[in-house]
Amino acid sequence: MLTGTAIGTGAGNTDLIIANLAIDDDFAAKVCADYSLTVGGVTYDDWFLPSKDELDLMYDNLKVNALGGFSGDDSGDSYWSSSEYYEFKARSQEFSDGSQSANFYRFIEKRVRPVRIF
Repeated sequence: MLTGTAIGTGAGNTDLIIANLAIDDDFAAKVCADYSLTVGGVTYDDWFLPSKDELDLMYDNLKVNALGGFSGDDSGDSYWSSSEYYEFKARSQEFSDGSQSANFYRFIEKRVRPVRIF
């Protein structure tokens, strides 16, 4: 299963990952899909794990402008994306410097940023 990297692929990637990783443990895509937030009596429950390009766009437009409350002031503040590199590895975004990596095994702990329609 290879997932997409482009803007607009995060929601589909999340669904695909959940369908193919039918395990009970919490994992990045499931944590994002299970997230919900109620504001003013309205519940928002359509969250997903963003693709690598969606994370990069958030870095470029939010983090560099000190918006969004992202971690990343210190080295090591990486966020998982829903974009796979290959079967056992996924891509991530470093929010301290904007770099991306495709060399991380899924079992390594990283941050997640649930997002809604992109």
